[in-house]
Amino acid sequence: MRTKTAFIDYVRRKRRDLVRADTPAQAAGEALALLGLDDAALARWAASESVLVSLPHASPNVFDPRTRVCWYAGHVQRQEANPAHHVRVVLTHVNFSDLGWRPYAWWYLGEDGQVRCHRQFSRNKKRKHVTVASRPPMDAVPEEAGPTDLDASLAARWGADLAVSYMLLGSVIERAAGMVSGQTVTYLPLSLLVSFVREQAASPSSATDEPLLTWCRLLTDRAQGRRAGPDGVLRECPARQATVFDNYSNLATLAVLGDCRVLGGAKMAGYWPHVEHRLGTLRRAAAEDMRDPRVTVVPDVDLLRFAGPSPAVAAQLERQGVPYSQGLAVAEHGDFAQRIDPFDPAGPVAG
Repeated sequence: MRTKTAFIDYVRRKRRDLVRADTPAQAAGEALALLGLDDAALARWAASESVLVSLPHASPNVFDPRTRVCWYAGHVQRQEANPAHHVRVVLTHVNFSDLGWRPYAWWYLGEDGQVRCHRQFSRNKKRKHVTVASRPPMDAVPEEAGPTDLDASLAARWGADLAVSYMLLGSVIERAAGMVSGQTVTYLPLSLLVSFVREQAASPSSATDEPLLTWCRLLTDRAQGRRAGPDGVLRECPARQATVFDNYSNLATLAVLGDCRVLGGAKMAGYWPHVEHRLGTLRRAAAEDMRDPRVTVVPDVDLLRFAGPSPAVAAQLERQGVPYSQGLAVAEHGDFAQRIDPFDPAGPVAG
């Protein structure tokens, strides 16, 4: 069995665990479709020749300049005759001290024109290292939420935990922004990649799957492992019991997704040689169809020129000390990424 096929089969087997056990069947199906985990989206991924990978943190916010990653992925897909499948591998093990993404609260634009902050968790010193995935799902509709944010908050309540709630919320907003369309994108928690590698590493050998099993065993043997304790804080543990590996091993697991380009910035490009070194130690065991992931640096475009805050919103954000976000841009500009392509080499195109 091809490596990508084996992983997609594993995702199909585990996908229902991402949704609350008490979710009605129709709502569960809708939630999985939002995440690109329905049969049609998984079939498209399986048939795709290549994969685009992005690595957002679990958060209700995607602040500028990180907005450009999913926007750029949509641009790349539109340029290709046979568009790659985009897999959003969400880092669900992040904690509430993450100031780059601020997962402890959701900033959104109310229908009254006020930038509002819906708090999800405390950031006091004793609690800020709790992981997002260890918290229960969202269960409240923010005050004065506009249509897209209302839809996002209603979808988010079906997540099995807060991290999946944020994945659902992000999917609704990115679809409304025009960054995502149809079955071209799948949202996955990183923990599914890690658990797949662990399961393969622990499997009895077979002639057909021996290269993949050996590769997973080698990766697991070299990885450093962590998992959340009863308090929700990550603790070191044997890699074969881990829900998350060290950073370079986590990125090495992307090799099971298919022939993939990893979208990132200059920082990722700077440390990627360490990931290549880790992959190099595994290459002799790799299955014939496995390819090393490679970095594609997202162009450093000033997106605020094309979909920036109104003066009233900009003034409120300055007072609150918060950057402009994807969700705020949707509230002010609608499907901006569908209408505007700032990455077009011939010059930005407005639809």
